[in-house]
Amino acid sequence: MLLQVKSLAETVEIIRREFKECVTDVESISLHDAAGRILAEDATAMEDNPPFTRSSLDGYAIRASDTFGAGETLPAMLDIAGKISIDEKPGFELKPGQAAYIPTGGPLPAGADAVAMVEVAETLGGQVFISADITPGTGVVFQGDDAKAGGVVLKAGQKLTERHIGALAALGYENLKVKRRARCAVISTGDELLPIGAALNESGKAGVRDVNSHLLRAQAEAFGCEVKAYGICRDDEGELSAAVQKACGECDAVILSGGSSAGVMDLTKQVFQRAAGADILAHGVAIKPGKPTILAKAGEKALLGLPGHPVSAFFVMIAVALPVLNALRGLADEAQPFIIARLADKIPSNNGREDFVPVWLSGAGDDMTAHAVRYKSGLITLLSKSDGYTRISRLAEGLDPGSEVRVYRY
Repeated sequence: MLLQVKSLAETVEIIRREFKECVTDVESISLHDAAGRILAEDATAMEDNPPFTRSSLDGYAIRASDTFGAGETLPAMLDIAGKISIDEKPGFELKPGQAAYIPTGGPLPAGADAVAMVEVAETLGGQVFISADITPGTGVVFQGDDAKAGGVVLKAGQKLTERHIGALAALGYENLKVKRRARCAVISTGDELLPIGAALNESGKAGVRDVNSHLLRAQAEAFGCEVKAYGICRDDEGELSAAVQKACGECDAVILSGGSSAGVMDLTKQVFQRAAGADILAHGVAIKPGKPTILAKAGEKALLGLPGHPVSAFFVMIAVALPVLNALRGLADEAQPFIIARLADKIPSNNGREDFVPVWLSGAGDDMTAHAVRYKSGLITLLSKSDGYTRISRLAEGLDPGSEVRVYRY
């Protein structure tokens, strides 16, 4: 039976149409544990941030109007009214013709509306000479500039990154409500698979270590999922069916590697259909590596059959599994960050399949060169030597040396 291959764009469109947000349970967690989690409710400012008007630089708090027309040849001469502490609100009001030394972050005294940086200030006795015309608001962060009390700072559904954690800390959130993690099952199948601690080539038997249980688990965890590993299953329909049924009952998504093609020993498709009652949405995706990929759905659950070769499975996780997991969590697909580089050498490609090519980088800044990693889909240690990958259109037959490409960092 031949695969009914769909383009990657068609596959992603199926994912968007068929899989909806189903991971909606809410839990309360510490801010320390919130990176990578999805906010379950809007985060609002409990008070103005900053809570008072303060200086953004070291210098002198002033009334800006006292410096109008001032310059190096005719500086403004102001009386020093005092020195402001960074941790105490000043107990005096700045009067016309006065200035007060203020550190970065110090609270502005009443009457002041600007800060003159130390570079344009020179002290002499009890006076300071300002050799610049300062406009109101210079060197000042006003109360509420960052966030106004009651204002929504982060909306529900936001996946929290380190910058969001910083914002929540500034707003005083010690704990917050987030969606639970999507539960993702990982199953490896194949009579040839051995535990990673097993000795190879003993007693005349041929076998390989089970890479995918560990590789796919690491990827799914990096995507923000809670992963449950179901270990190695033999190429036995009964054993595989039992594992898939158990995984479907406990998880939101089931990722099974191996047996996804259309050979006699490739059982994934029929197990998905018979054991899980799943509808097959796609069997075959026009990508290289990773063509024999299965996308299926059982109720709200997603089932993915990945090729057994680790490099193929790795790229299918990026191209297909991540969009599925995002859909289940209600996350929009995000544009992947990339850098621009020029190819060091020619890369041939198969017309008709979008090619994911791992590369390593040399150079720096705007002068980066991408070198293709010549790999085969089972050679995972070669993939570990790459810095990222580039994608070649399914309509292209390859890329020439010197071609400008996007390199997506892992």
